[in-house]
This record gives sequence, C-alpha cells and structure tokens, in this order.
Amino acid sequence: MSGLYGAENWAAYLLALLAGLIYAGGAIAGKKALELGCGQVRTVILSNLILSVCFIPHFFLSPGWPTLSEWITGTGLGVIFLLAQALLFRALRAGDASMVSPLMGIKSILVAFFLVILGFSHEPLSASTWCAAGLTAVAVALIGWPARHSGRSSAKGILLALASAAAFSLLDSMVPHFSHQTDPIRMLFCIFGSLGFLTLFLLPWKEEALFRRGVPGDNWVWRSGLLIALQAVLMSTAIACYRVPTEVNVVYSSRGLWTLLFVAWLGKRLGLNEGSLSPWVKARRLAGCILLGVCILLIA
Repeated sequence: MSGLYGAENWAAYLLALLAGLIYAGGAIAGKKALELGCGQVRTVILSNLILSVCFIPHFFLSPGWPTLSEWITGTGLGVIFLLAQALLFRALRAGDASMVSPLMGIKSILVAFFLVILGFSHEPLSASTWCAAGLTAVAVALIGWPARHSGRSSAKGILLALASAAAFSLLDSMVPHFSHQTDPIRMLFCIFGSLGFLTLFLLPWKEEALFRRGVPGDNWVWRSGLLIALQAVLMSTAIACYRVPTEVNVVYSSRGLWTLLFVAWLGKRLGLNEGSLSPWVKARRLAGCILLGVCILLIA
C-alpha cells in the first residue's frame, strides 16, 4: 500500500481509526435499541437526520453555492448512502453486532474492485487481490457461521451485512472521484444535505413517534444516532478530502475488532442477547476478523 505510508495521508488514517472505534459503540447502541423493540425505520430516520444536521456547517466552510450538477451528483450518492444505512440497521436487527461489524470489513476489498470496475483506477487487479478475495470467503464463513439454533437469522444477517458493505463500498469508491472534481467540503454538504431530505420520505413508515423518549430503548436510539453520525462525519471527511479510499477503509476495518472487544466486555452488562454467546463462537469470530485483516493487508 504505497499511499498508506505517505505522511500527507496520516490525518486520513487517524480519522478512520477514530471513526472505527466510535462506530463500534454506535453499532452496539443500535443493536440494543432494536432488541428493546425500537422500530428499524425510525432508527434509520433519526440516525440520518442527525447525520444530515452535522453537515450543515460544511455549507459555510466551502466557497460558493452548490451548482445544479453538484446537487444532482450529491443526491445520487445520498440515495446510495440511504440504501446502505437501511441495510446496515436491518442486518443489526437480524444478526449480532459482533458478526455484522467484522463482515463490514470486506469494504476494503470491494472498494478496490469498484475502483477498477468504474474506471477510477488505472491499475489492474493483482494476484494478491484475487487471493484476498478467496480468503475473504473463508473469513466470512468463520465470522458468520451460525451459532446453535440461529441458522436462518444468522444467514439473513450475513446477506444483509454483505449487501450493506457492497453499497457503502460503491459509495466510497465514487466519493473521492466526484469530490475532487469540485470542492470536497461542498460535495459532502450536497451528499448529506440530500440524505436528510430523502430520509423525510420514510416518515410515513416509522413505527412510533419520531422524537419519543418514554421507552428505555429510546435513549439507545439517540446514542446510536449520535455515534453513527459522528463516525460518518470523520470517515466521509477522510474519504472525500484524501484520495486513498482503499487504504482508509483498511484502517476503518478495525471497527470489527473493536465491536468484538466491546461485546466481550460489555455484552452481558448491557443485557445484549449476544453477550451470552459461547466462548467458541466469540473465538471463531475473532479468528475470522483477524483473517479478514490479513486479506485486507494483502491488497494494501
């Protein structure tokens, strides 16, 4: 990974590392909210609205007004983000956070593929990338192999997590290309400004009052929304302002390990269902997470 050691990119890697740590907390909070009965659509709406608000300052930090072309591009990217975010929360409802988060680590490999497929990279896929793709299948099996009595729900969670990872990977491969054709800060405002507007169309399908605060799970919804929004601000800044999306995702994939550690440490204390997973399942997921890290380094 030639770009990984460039001094000019270290800010991006630090942002991605911090984003991965914060994401782990957000994923666990979101999983807890869903287990306490909070609606998935409402959770997505709150998370995206909070995220959109966080990007309002970007309008004042960028010179000039967004053009029609920038709004069209930003809206298209916002649609992809909305789909990816919805799939992510659906995956968290169907599967364990300690399974979903490590699986999202395949983003690094998928970003590399999308960069080539979309023509944003002039380098062909190397033999190590193909090797990493094969080993990734083994890592996914280790992480997602169902715990006892959870086969169908585990398989559903795996498929949804992989779909979410693919959507986020497509987004991450496109954002640097389009953001560097204009002002990156202004493009981020267009993407997440349009995301907030698009999210409003989900309001008729919310399961309960949007700003309800009377149920224990409601506090977890807000915690999740704030943490997910904060990590998205950090990660999107690293992606848009530095042209090293694959390398940034390598560092960001640490969120899988953070989530595993948080679940092992706090799972039972928080009353998460996955807190009672057997040591064998936890060890297997950790092994898969480490193997996935090896796969990612192969393409670095």
